[in-house]
Amino acid sequence: MKLRHFLVALVLLAGISFAAYYIGKQKGTTQITQIATNEVLIKQIAELSSLEVQGNASITESNVSNDGSWTDALRKLFVENTIQISIPYIAKYGVRTDSNDLRIVQEEDIIHIYLPEPQLLSFEMRLDKVSNSSKLGWMQSESNAAYNQVQKKLYEQTRSQMEQSSKNTEQAKAKIIAILKQYYQPMQKKVEVTFGKESSLTLFPSLQ
Repeated sequence: MKLRHFLVALVLLAGISFAAYYIGKQKGTTQITQIATNEVLIKQIAELSSLEVQGNASITESNVSNDGSWTDALRKLFVENTIQISIPYIAKYGVRTDSNDLRIVQEEDIIHIYLPEPQLLSFEMRLDKVSNSSKLGWMQSESNAAYNQVQKKLYEQTRSQMEQSSKNTEQAKAKIIAILKQYYQPMQKKVEVTFGKESSLTLFPSLQ
């Protein structure tokens, strides 16, 4: 369903850009400029360009070392407390469309698009699909507090990894650029995109 909505939105954006090109051919470049520099449309493009990453996070917490020693064997027999948890997650990356860093500036025949750096926008663990197991020694008993603590640790670790994932943010950036190219290509404009403090990226060269 999400993919179908995304494809429909892309078709609409392509239609808008083609309409802008056609109108510009008929009535000059004013209409093209107005559409090309419309921040509302750019925000919509940025929202459509969000990247969704799915995966599975796992953790094992134990008070035994599995080193084969006799002391470790005794710990396993009497006091072992090993908890294993595996939870699917969904992480969404993109740019914050409410940021002041999102703006469009036109200088002569060049359109400059300034976007904030892509980042982790949301992170969700599918607790309805959690998988877990435990190993307890004779003197141990199930503890909800211990389980919740391990689950919290897994959430914090995985979210931190997602926040620091340059691979995912670069993929989100590439997706935004690809859609912007589809949107601007028919307009015969030189377009430059800048993410955060990075150097600008030219989408299209000047057209004589």
